[in-house]
Amino acid sequence: MKKYLLSLFLLVSLQSLAQEVGLRPRRKWFLPDHLKLQFAGNIGFVSGGPGYVSRNQTLETDLLFGFLPQKFGGDALVTTTLKTTYSPWRIGLRDNYYIRPFSIGAYLSYTFGPQFDTKWPSYYPAGYYWWATAIRPGAYIGGKAGRNVVLNNRRRSLELYYELGTYDLLIISYIQNKSFLKINDIVSLSLGVKFAFN
Repeated sequence: MKKYLLSLFLLVSLQSLAQEVGLRPRRKWFLPDHLKLQFAGNIGFVSGGPGYVSRNQTLETDLLFGFLPQKFGGDALVTTTLKTTYSPWRIGLRDNYYIRPFSIGAYLSYTFGPQFDTKWPSYYPAGYYWWATAIRPGAYIGGKAGRNVVLNNRRRSLELYYELGTYDLLIISYIQNKSFLKINDIVSLSLGVKFAFN
């Protein structure tokens, strides 16, 4: 499965590279607007993949493929995540730099593996567990800083971003155990980079 995910990611990357060296004079509508690489964030030790942006540049949707090595997670885990981020404000700075001081978003992550299920086995009583082990919804807030550049006579942008996020089971654990858990026990920090093709 990891080989297929890696092959898909490389194919998207090669299509993007072909655009940059001028093999495709005009980008097709279905090709991604950007590529992201992210460290941490409850969707893998490292994750990356293509994404699209709305016309007004405030809404991003990404499909990320993540990997958590065995030495960090007990098992080597592969995930796929659908992510959407809303960044309402863009503040231009000098020399083509800019910041997006506030972003908010949500994601839905799926973890592959025989130890993860989309529903609990039938030998558990109905309603005993309400969550699926393979699927995790989550939310985050964050911010971005970037710069517009011109490469090969085409506008590009490079952004660095951070996100503070959590997911459903951690939120419920916090609500049920407020006397023992603090907010920083359920929130994780992720860092990432986005290369946009504009």
